[in-house]
Amino acid sequence: MTARYTPLWAFGAIALAALIACVPPVALPGPAEPAQPTPQPPVLSGETPTIGPPPANIDPGFVGSWAAVESACGDAARTVRLSAKTINLPAGEGNCAVKSIKEEHPGGRAMSYTIIADCVAKGRMGEDTFRINFGPSDMVVQFQENAREPQHLIRCPYP
Repeated sequence: MTARYTPLWAFGAIALAALIACVPPVALPGPAEPAQPTPQPPVLSGETPTIGPPPANIDPGFVGSWAAVESACGDAARTVRLSAKTINLPAGEGNCAVKSIKEEHPGGRAMSYTIIADCVAKGRMGEDTFRINFGPSDMVVQFQENAREPQHLIRCPYP
């Protein structure tokens, strides 16, 4: 009488089949639902929506101290300090409360802001319009108050 041997791989196949039978089925995720866009108010061609001051936790890109030259940054009397709520011009030129901010992105990294603010300055009170234009760098702006000649300002490295 000859003995019959079962090949070892057969025992492995039986053990694997038993393990697979004991594992509960896993539900695989289906295709993701497409995200629903947040409704936005319609914007007419060439028009940028006007917004008020941004929420307290989001500062616009112009926030900080600015001066005509970096050496003036340490002198508060020679700097323009900008925030979403106030504009403090160099000494004696005025302090302003921001009423509205309009932000535009004409292309590339360029950004422009138009700010309407109530200002008190050298014996006058009134509404002023400020324009801040960034080029490709966020360290240099063109700053203009009302119809005055625009100024070239650099961002101060410290407040």
